[in-house]
Amino acid sequence: MRRLKLMAPLIVTGVLCAGGLAYASSQFTQTSVITLTAKKAGKPTGLKASLLSADPGAVQPQGLKTLTITLPTKTKFDFKSTAIKQCKASEVEIKATLGSACSSKSKIGSGTAVADGAPVLPTIPENATAYAGHNQIVFLLTPATAGAGQVLVLYGKVSANKVTTEVPVINAGGLNIVITALDLTIKTIGAGKQAFITAGSCTGGKFVVKSGFVYQTGATLSITSSSKCSK
Repeated sequence: MRRLKLMAPLIVTGVLCAGGLAYASSQFTQTSVITLTAKKAGKPTGLKASLLSADPGAVQPQGLKTLTITLPTKTKFDFKSTAIKQCKASEVEIKATLGSACSSKSKIGSGTAVADGAPVLPTIPENATAYAGHNQIVFLLTPATAGAGQVLVLYGKVSANKVTTEVPVINAGGLNIVITALDLTIKTIGAGKQAFITAGSCTGGKFVVKSGFVYQTGATLSITSSSKCSK
């Protein structure tokens, strides 16, 4: 598995470029490690994701606008699998019930997240839960501690082997909030033809995953991670 750490947004030519005002300092870093839990192509699989941004040279890291995860070719999602149920609750219902409006069988993963509300609240711990929706993954972030945090629902739209998540500008009480970390595990669910996710192509002994970042500043970034596999 390879972990890439990209420095200096205006220096890494061809990987990170500013398409607008670049608020990130030269100390900005972004890591993304996304792996499949299966060891063979064509087998049921889960996913593990670990993303982290930091910028010691700025008040807070630049906010993410769009994240596109491209999984190995031929990776399949089956939202009609009998092994899951789709969460059909609205965003309002999900927020109001902290996720209980979704069937327990629609819950496909969990983990943690961190938000940055600097300079007032630079570290805001959150719980992260993933649900199967209609051709999309519903991500729910809820405060991990009382008195701080915000309930947020994001949608990762699935098309073939790609998951695209739009992140809105987040403002709470006049504070600009940036999601800086996410550690999430999506379980291996179902078997055979009823697997929720089926691992795609194993290329050169690796499952290769690409993470494409577009930031609110207009900057873009691409990171590749991989895990060992066999055909």
